[in-house]
Amino acid sequence: MHTTRIPSLNWLRVFDAAARHQSFASAGRELNMSAAGVSQQILALETYLKKPLFIRSANSVRLTTEGSDFLPTVQSSLRAIEVKAAALFPRKDLERVSIVASQLMAMSWLPRVLSVFEQSNPSIRVDLLMEDIQREIEPDLTIRFGEDEALVRHPGWLMGLTHVVVGRPHDVERIDGPEALSGFRLLDVRAHAVGWDTVLARYDGSLARSDLTIYAVETTPLALAMVGEGLGLALVPWPVSRQFVHSLGLAVCPAVPGVAGSGNYYIEQRSNWSSRRAVLALVEALRLAAAGESATVSSPS
Repeated sequence: MHTTRIPSLNWLRVFDAAARHQSFASAGRELNMSAAGVSQQILALETYLKKPLFIRSANSVRLTTEGSDFLPTVQSSLRAIEVKAAALFPRKDLERVSIVASQLMAMSWLPRVLSVFEQSNPSIRVDLLMEDIQREIEPDLTIRFGEDEALVRHPGWLMGLTHVVVGRPHDVERIDGPEALSGFRLLDVRAHAVGWDTVLARYDGSLARSDLTIYAVETTPLALAMVGEGLGLALVPWPVSRQFVHSLGLAVCPAVPGVAGSGNYYIEQRSNWSSRRAVLALVEALRLAAAGESATVSSPS
């Protein structure tokens, strides 16, 4: 009798989430499981396959060579099942809402908020789209970013920014003041109005720019990926980077206080948005989530 080599579908779902987040804790939040529960499911899959899929460290996990090879097949298979199930067995009670956001917002802050929202609103599904990608249909909501100070009075205002220093936990522990920054490569995101020069300006010349190695990078996700590989420290916008920072197992440096940014995120709705209950519900959830960040902006952890 033929014995199947197809693992449990639930194991594969957990593997997919853990691989995307590079964190058992973050995968657990997405799947409404504990980090220990995720670890147990991954261990069961590894035992079944007789191969390790993750290299585990104190603050993060990363895929082994076998795990990296296995992941694309798992993801394409899961998506194929989802697409076929939706086509064959459509849920007539589902209402869809589309939202467009910047790369950083879409990759870091929004997914967790949308996951909680969908769990609380099972009849609503949110389509998250990246800005600057051509599309035929106008989205229901767009989260925009602007430098104009007057945006704090915009009716759709969502959140402001504080720029914080981020590094690997053991690197952050070595920093007891601004002078210690000279031991690291400092990653500056080109598009940000606040950079390392802004940080240095607060120390009355006690920290000369010539003593530092400042390296320009194109995007915040790239800067954080480099930090995760031990290539320096990054100055990143908070709280929009929070989930990205946590998923990479990074930490905010408390010895170098955050710098207030001039930018603001705000929500724009298309003209007929007010007639849709689902859109109104999502707007309210976004505002509540952003308001919940206000207590932690000055002292992120």
